[in-house]
Amino acid sequence: MLPEPWTYNNLHDYLDDLFNGKNPGDEEIIQAKKTYWRSYNKRLKQIQRQKNKEVTMSLSKEVLELLHRKLAPKQSISDYIKFLLESHLISNENTNANQKQELLQIEQQLFIVIDYLESLLYQRKLIDRQQMLQLEKHIQNLQFVLEQNF
Repeated sequence: MLPEPWTYNNLHDYLDDLFNGKNPGDEEIIQAKKTYWRSYNKRLKQIQRQKNKEVTMSLSKEVLELLHRKLAPKQSISDYIKFLLESHLISNENTNANQKQELLQIEQQLFIVIDYLESLLYQRKLIDRQQMLQLEKHIQNLQFVLEQNF
């Protein structure tokens, strides 16, 4: 829902436009001012709702009590919740990026081991000591990556 177009810079522009060529009484001016401010505030709230979405939630008395204990002096509940939420989202975003990198390293090492095993199977000959040492090296690399990440 788009806000209504607003062509007035201030209350006096509105009144001048509304009473152009007329001589209004006190009651008419008071009513026109009320109408202007209602329209102005309605439009302001519409713009605010477009920019920022509001979330309403209910808290039990126990949770609210715990929350009050955590607040800094003169800090509102909504400010504290916003801070916690932003902190959580930012830290979670960093964690997800790190986890993806770790999983890629593990996956890479697994593919190296699998590829080497498949190459040994396709040779269809006896596996010598050198090949066993190479396989052992690949498995140790995989083990190192797993230990490093877990």
